[in-house]
Amino acid sequence: MNLIKIAQETFHIEADALKKAATRLDQNFLDAIHIILNTKGKLIITGVGKSGLVGAKIAATFASTGTSSFFLHP
Repeated sequence: MNLIKIAQETFHIEADALKKAATRLDQNFLDAIHIILNTKGKLIITGVGKSGLVGAKIAATFASTGTSSFFLHP
């Protein structure tokens, strides 16, 4: 098992996925950004399981960059 080749292939797969995701950005993406930036109160992020872990990280990132936010565990 060549771990370098496995890691390289993983990076190529993930890079391809990011390229595909970039082509799907549209007005809905901009609308979401404007809603978040224009929020007057707190931005509430929630999630369960793995999405909860990601949500907690996103809430912390928003808070550290000046957008008032917190993670709400259901």
